[in-house]
Amino acid sequence: MTLQRWRTALWMVLLLFLCFVIWRARSALLPFAVGAIFAYVLTPVVDFMVPLLPRRAFTTFARTPQKLELYRRGVAVLLVYAVIAGGLTGTGIAVAPLAADQVVEFVDNLPAIVEDARAQTTEWLAEYHERVPVDVQKRVDRYAGDATAALSDWINETVQSSLGLLGSTLGLLFGLLIVPIWLFYALRDRYNVERNFMNAVPERFRDDVRHVMVMGDRILLRYVRGQLLLGLIVGVAVGVGLTLMDVPLALALGVFAGVTEMIPIIGPWIGSIPGVILVAGTDPDKLLWVTVFYFVVQQLENQILVPRVQGRAVALHPAIIILLLIVGGAAFGFWGLLAIVPLAGIARDLFWYMDRRLSGASPAEAFAPTQAARMQNRSPTLARRAASALRRRLARPARGARHTATRGTTDPGDGEGAA
Repeated sequence: MTLQRWRTALWMVLLLFLCFVIWRARSALLPFAVGAIFAYVLTPVVDFMVPLLPRRAFTTFARTPQKLELYRRGVAVLLVYAVIAGGLTGTGIAVAPLAADQVVEFVDNLPAIVEDARAQTTEWLAEYHERVPVDVQKRVDRYAGDATAALSDWINETVQSSLGLLGSTLGLLFGLLIVPIWLFYALRDRYNVERNFMNAVPERFRDDVRHVMVMGDRILLRYVRGQLLLGLIVGVAVGVGLTLMDVPLALALGVFAGVTEMIPIIGPWIGSIPGVILVAGTDPDKLLWVTVFYFVVQQLENQILVPRVQGRAVALHPAIIILLLIVGGAAFGFWGLLAIVPLAGIARDLFWYMDRRLSGASPAEAFAPTQAARMQNRSPTLARRAASALRRRLARPARGARHTATRGTTDPGDGEGAA
């Protein structure tokens, strides 16, 4: 075996060992997975803010271009933290009184709600037994029982797998406490880490590793940002709409709808179930209007928001996505539902890339037809062009600075690579 083959085998062994360690420590690493999602979302924001910080303010502390870059990115991350904290605080101050009033009102009316729901259910069942033939009732009851049992088993398995993943309480709590600090260093040192990692990769593999990293970064970043934006839009729309219709716990139902929106295809339907059930038990006269409202929100999301916001991040047919969700949910529970779609998109691009590389194509030729390459080659949006123009305009005075230490420095945030 040649020396190069020994090196390749060593890298494969190290990669397999790393995957084994990650799998064994998956419960403790769950908070860091959430932190990685935030890092993907916040990296473009940090990259946008770095050029807005004047270089002269940091040249007293930074004697080298590398130190200057670290200081500016560190301050940009802290500013992003401050903006997020201020936004959450303001939202809490504005929403907390209304949410507390809704919860108190719901608890006070809970006995009456339960009694009304019981009476309404009894009335529906009596009408059902009176109008539906007996043989049809038996078939419907049998099918409903089988469907209920299957749904109950699936919910139990999903809850158990999720709780099992959260089983390491001490490691989870420690991770939640340490994630903000870890996220700060991940955002500040991202490009240094990438450079050091690429320097550690053998030179003959660097182009391949770089293209694989771009495939994962592009697809995952677009998918995560798209899902978060969809969840925010749908959650606000549902919360505001149910509040205007005077539905109990409208804010909580809006939050639930926004969270379930993260699940592709079936998430919006899951998010509508609690609201429909609550209205059916508390105020049946509004049931039709609430059902129509949820349906309209879902149609607007599917026809307008998803094509524009989510775009072609994964470029998978809805039928394939549904099949992937079934497989991911059965194999990995709730977390499989969240991760299976972007991972499938990355795996597809990786398969295309490896197939072309094994056919003799160069790294650039193998990367060109992938979905990640198509996203990379798209023309920049109006907002991105405006941001680039603002950066160039604000960066002009810094070019004439007297400090020689700042000459020749490059700013990772000035490019479009992380956006």
